[in-house]
Amino acid sequence: MRWPVVRLIAAREARDQLRDRRTMFMILGLPVLMYPLFVGVGTVFVYMLKDKKLVVGVVGTDHLPKPVPDVTPVMGGPAGVVFQARQYPPLITDGKFVDRYVPEEPESAAGGQLVVKSLATEDEALLAAREVDAIVVVDRDLAARLERGERPGVRVLGREGEENSKLAVRRVSGVLRKWVGEVKAARFARAGLPADFDTPVEIRDPQTGKSTEKKLADELRDVLVKVIPLLLVMWVLTGSIYPAIDMTAGEKERGTMETLLISPAERSEIVAGKFLAVTALGFGTAVWNVMLMVLAVAAAQFLFPYPLLSVGGLAACVLAALPLAMLFAAGCLTLGVFARSTKEGNYYMVPMFFLVLPLAYWSMAPGIELDGRMSWVPVTNALLLQQRLMSVRPDPFPWQHVPAVVISMGLLITLGLWAAVRQFHRESVLFREAEQGRRRWSLFGKK
Repeated sequence: MRWPVVRLIAAREARDQLRDRRTMFMILGLPVLMYPLFVGVGTVFVYMLKDKKLVVGVVGTDHLPKPVPDVTPVMGGPAGVVFQARQYPPLITDGKFVDRYVPEEPESAAGGQLVVKSLATEDEALLAAREVDAIVVVDRDLAARLERGERPGVRVLGREGEENSKLAVRRVSGVLRKWVGEVKAARFARAGLPADFDTPVEIRDPQTGKSTEKKLADELRDVLVKVIPLLLVMWVLTGSIYPAIDMTAGEKERGTMETLLISPAERSEIVAGKFLAVTALGFGTAVWNVMLMVLAVAAAQFLFPYPLLSVGGLAACVLAALPLAMLFAAGCLTLGVFARSTKEGNYYMVPMFFLVLPLAYWSMAPGIELDGRMSWVPVTNALLLQQRLMSVRPDPFPWQHVPAVVISMGLLITLGLWAAVRQFHRESVLFREAEQGRRRWSLFGKK
């Protein structure tokens, strides 16, 4: 194989693709439009949820504990503080839930505002009519039963299978849990017991002491570690399909395939040149999208005081996308050269998505990591490797599984190139657009 010839063909094919406006729009223009759209829609979504009002009907507000006057240190001193702690805290004051029970920002921004509506009776028809999103039913004489040391109840009702109602039930349940915690502390204080009497052992997990912003940043980073490789594989596949179709089926339509075949270049050199061109365009698509992702994440970074992505891990993730670009280039060339026309080539590329998407989603399954078994699963192993490169973990990097990833991807790339070269050696495939009469071919045989 003569590499100067391969480089010449690769440069010629890449130059032709860079001149094609439709291909450049799919590779460069479409991501530029989509990422700002994603960020804008996400921002609007957050602010819509923040301003969303969830109406909670409360039955039996008169049975809840009443607020007590504040006891200042001058009037009561330490005894006043003890007296105040012994009082059962109110749940609702001035027609709304007490502020300290409602989650603080930015957690509440993801849940909407709770609006309290007093109801005379427990009427589930209000739920069906969407006049309220949830109903809180307070047991009769709840405050008096608490004073007697009994155990009254509070029930929460919602609409089955409706998102707003589920959100309201979840939010109001969190409010009630915080309120019950203070009620329990007041009961312990009345019995002369410390507030943590029912917690004989203190458990400190990694989330202990983290602020809400830190927890949200960690969760967002974990999501990005899984989503970014998935987006990359989809864009690399998109950036490989259209050039591959144009270099094979497109050349058949334009009649330039014959000119290339009668040139001094060997068939394997032609395939190698086209392969390098498609790989470069697919990998360039990955680099371009990573640049746009960095800008999008940088815009979102203003909302969080903690870093969301590791630049070094992201760069390593881009390098790990190179074998994916090579695999897709080989597969797309094999399918593209079999097609008679660009339209037929687009049809033949559908199986690529059917194969790649399940393998890509598999890498996002909970608990799936790069191990001795998953390192041999193509596409999934490359995405798991990208996730591991981007994640910040104290355990050692699984270098022992990298050879399996390289070998499995290398075998598939070699198989794809062999199939492409074999197709280029078949005159019945290269010149099928001129076939007439009864014998016609498709990817699935004669027809």
